[in-house]
Amino acid sequence: MGPDLEKGIHEISLRMRLLRAMQQEKSYLEDLTERDERILGLLAERGRMTVSQIAAAEPNVSSSTISTGITRLWRDKKMLSKTVSPENQRTTIVELTEKGKQTVELINKQRAERFQVLFDAIKVTDDEKEVLIEVLNRAIAFFDKHLGLNKKRKANLTD
Repeated sequence: MGPDLEKGIHEISLRMRLLRAMQQEKSYLEDLTERDERILGLLAERGRMTVSQIAAAEPNVSSSTISTGITRLWRDKKMLSKTVSPENQRTTIVELTEKGKQTVELINKQRAERFQVLFDAIKVTDDEKEVLIEVLNRAIAFFDKHLGLNKKRKANLTD
C-alpha cells in the first residue's frame, strides 16, 4: 500500500471521526455508542428481530453485552420496544420505536452530510466517483467474504 496512502487514509479517517463528534455534540446522539448505532441500523435494515438474531450479527461480542445494550436502548433511551414472543416465552422480540426510527434517520443524515463535506472538499468528478464506487465494491466483497457475512447483506453501492 505504501506509507503515504496509509497515512492519508488514517488522516482522513481521523478528520471524519472529529467531524462526527462535532455533529453529535449538537444532537442527542453524543451518548450513543457505535454498537448502539449498529443495533439501531440493523433493526432499521431488517425489521423485528430476536435478541439472539441481533447477537448473531455481532459475532465477536458476547450475548450479554448485546442484551445490556438493547436494554439501555429500550429502558433509558426509549428507542426500542421489547415484547415476549407468543410462540416461545423465552424469546424476546425487539423493534424500533418511532424515536428509534427518527434516530436512525438522523444518524444516516449526519453520515451523508459528512461524506458530502468530504466530496465537496476534494471535488470528486463523476468519473472519479465511478472509480471510487468500483474500488469500494471490491473492498466490500472482500470483507464480506473474509468476515463470513450473510450474502443477503452484501452491499452494492450502485444499487
